Amino acid sequence: MKKTLVIIATRGIGDLIYHLPLLRSLYESYKEKLIILSNKVNHSKEVYKFETFYKEIIEFENTRFGFFKTLKTIINLKKIINECNVDQLILTSNSRRLMTPIYLSGVKEKIIFGQGKFFFIKDNKYQYLTHADKIMKYTEDLNLPIKAKNFYLTQSNLKNIDNFKKNNLVFVNIDSHHDQNNWNIKNYINIIFQLLSYNINIYINFSPSKLHFLKLLPKKIINSDKVTLTHNKTITEIIQIINLSDYVIGNESGPICLAASFKKEVHSIYLPIHTKPESKIISNKTIYYNTEKESDEVIINKIMKSLLRRIA
Repeated sequence: MKKTLVIIATRGIGDLIYHLPLLRSLYESYKEKLIILSNKVNHSKEVYKFETFYKEIIEFENTRFGFFKTLKTIINLKKIINECNVDQLILTSNSRRLMTPIYLSGVKEKIIFGQGKFFFIKDNKYQYLTHADKIMKYTEDLNLPIKAKNFYLTQSNLKNIDNFKKNNLVFVNIDSHHDQNNWNIKNYINIIFQLLSYNINIYINFSPSKLHFLKLLPKKIINSDKVTLTHNKTITEIIQIINLSDYVIGNESGPICLAASFKKEVHSIYLPIHTKPESKIISNKTIYYNTEKESDEVIINKIMKSLLRRIA
């Protein structure tokens, strides 16, 4: 048995899914539940809510600050790490501002993914890989006795939301991190208008900080009794909605990763100049659309054909 602390500094929900094989491998190898120190903005407590591999999730703030606040953060983080009283610590990124409290901590065995041969030096041997593939490579490098490769989240007992039926429920995610990977909203509007002609319930998702989307969506869509907007819902509710959905359509982003982890039929659109189909590592059920290789019209037709083959 080995008591382990895993520090997850990344911001995205998708990153939490990419960590699942590592976390499960550690738990199954050492027969000891993990302590997870996680960036508070990635909602790890909600995403991992029904997992059994951890004993406790502690949230911390991983933001760039000025010198004095950074110094205070380093001291606080070091204190948290020492209070965990673990045998080994694993940091799954090579952020220099997180290396300092780790080096100063009293943990005997320190493992930093992407650390070079010397303090604060980064090893870029896996630089060409996506973040998901990097985590898998560094996990393999640990040579753990048990190697789990399961990216699927543990599911809870589901309940209906807003009295919607479970059948023919479509979740549409129209934004992405920093909106860099956004497919033109006109294309989503086109798809939604077509879906309104069928016995389908539609959830439209975007970040609560991006209320400008409300001005872009036609009133016919917003006022439809078949449509529910999710920007005012909690992350727990959104996770449950995705889990209830039959089909998920959207930009390559966190909700797409969640849907793939729930084994849904997923249609992921990505702009290769900004992102890669990173969620491909989760499930082979996801269908990807490269906006540089296929026109908007072709993508829309393919998505509708796939959905209507099962719904109509």
